[in-house]
Amino acid sequence: MKASFRHVLLSAVMAGCCSAAPDGEHGYWMSSPSLNGWREAVFRAGVPAQPAVLPPGVEMMMIGSSSPAVQILVLEGMTHLLTFGDMRASLKFDDALRLDPDCLMAHWGRCMSLMGAGPEFQAQRVQSMKRMKELALRPDCPEQERAYADALAVLLMNGPEKARESWKNICTTWKRDPYAPLFYAMLLRDGFDGNGNPGEGQKEAVRVVDAVLKERPDSQAALFMRVLLEEVAPVISPETVETARKAAAANPLSASAQHLLGHCLFRTGDYEGASAAFQSSENLCLAWEKTENVPRALNDAYFRSILYRAVSEFCAGHYKKAEAIASRAASVPLDGKHPLAPGTLLQLWEARTLPVRLMLARPSLPAQAYLLKASPGPLPKGFPDLSNGMTAVVTQYMGACCAAGQGRPGAVAAGFDKLSGILRLFMEGAEVARRQMSVSYWARCLQMGSLYSSEIRALMFPDSANVWMSEAIRSQRYSSLLLPPVVPYPAEWKLAQAYLRGGKYRECADMCGEALKRFPNHAGVLATMKQARGKENAAPAAQARKKNRIK
Repeated sequence: MKASFRHVLLSAVMAGCCSAAPDGEHGYWMSSPSLNGWREAVFRAGVPAQPAVLPPGVEMMMIGSSSPAVQILVLEGMTHLLTFGDMRASLKFDDALRLDPDCLMAHWGRCMSLMGAGPEFQAQRVQSMKRMKELALRPDCPEQERAYADALAVLLMNGPEKARESWKNICTTWKRDPYAPLFYAMLLRDGFDGNGNPGEGQKEAVRVVDAVLKERPDSQAALFMRVLLEEVAPVISPETVETARKAAAANPLSASAQHLLGHCLFRTGDYEGASAAFQSSENLCLAWEKTENVPRALNDAYFRSILYRAVSEFCAGHYKKAEAIASRAASVPLDGKHPLAPGTLLQLWEARTLPVRLMLARPSLPAQAYLLKASPGPLPKGFPDLSNGMTAVVTQYMGACCAAGQGRPGAVAAGFDKLSGILRLFMEGAEVARRQMSVSYWARCLQMGSLYSSEIRALMFPDSANVWMSEAIRSQRYSSLLLPPVVPYPAEWKLAQAYLRGGKYRECADMCGEALKRFPNHAGVLATMKQARGKENAAPAAQARKKNRIK
């Protein structure tokens, strides 16, 4: 299975920003060799090249600034980048630039951390790109920092493959750089195929990170990266879970590490443990928000964790609790000052519709009045309305499910037609989604709509439910680190429920077994399996009693 769009984008951007020029070659922007005068000047001035004390989990690396405070801030920012804490990283780089506006690595980090943050950060990105280029052209720019800047240019001008080659060079040129192999590993990732086998890049990335952990077993970024390499594997091994626990223990104040642990526990079916880890991440995000005076719209990590916690509670069978958590996320006011910020996009696409999506996923459908009450209202003006497509898809699916429960096949068919029309129209929104930095959410909406369409077909033609659901089962992906699954159940469960309604108890139980491979210990699946087995065992006894009565 391929990595999510956000993972692919972030991997390419991060790794591309870290290219190196091997010995004897000039940087991408250079036409003359570097004099590397910064390091000599620092030593002559008697200024320590590195701060004596680093925060937990942060690795030591030479940073081109005479200020120890700037060095610490840049290294913290790089660690946040490698642990998917983009907005936290951006604040660290901003703080570094306030102290030293000429720190190339702080400009590099700002470009990296804001790369996927939305159009409203375009001016800052452009400003830092321009200043980074100017600093890289200075003859006294440290060669290693020029290599980092070069790689970003290589990525933007020549694409990820060239950037990957350059990043491999930085690993071999500066062997003591603690971040180089991790950025390289991030770019190497190519996921798993349809049979669950890792790609060649994936295998190489594992070898690279394992080598780092052998040398530095307590590196927070390396521990995080090692777990990340398995995030969408068909099976999360116990060793990977333990590595996630170690990453969380290495820095208990890291929201990213707690979220990572929650994801691994979710994938292994420990939904209550996952919920606890996600709640820890939420609390840390809220504390960071308060300390740094950050608006909720920029705290996307909070939304990721609370949404994932709601889905975890649903999978554990705590339906009311799950819906209450989802409603809390949906009730956060939209911030008109930041209509395209990372947190705002999560609100628009995911949080607003999650309460009703969870209700629609229950084993027993609630009354339509409750579903309508949980549905999102009109989107205020000033916010990107492409996200209304998610609401429209959910609304049509809800109508079809309610009509099926009321025995109105014509209304079910009408709902299917409307949903198909919405999806056809929505598919034309790719360019708009790209401009609004919403491609991953747009793709998730299409994925959800496709699954809902299959389910409606199965409701319309129950005797051929296996035909309609087979494509949905094949196309469903394992949940990624950044977001919970787009629907809180395995597609196999819906087919199992259709078998149960049709009296095919053996087939139902077998399909539940398949569903549990994707969502281990899913409460709804387990309940359906128990019901099917009970009916299957009761059938022979009922037949025997009937024969005895006839005799």
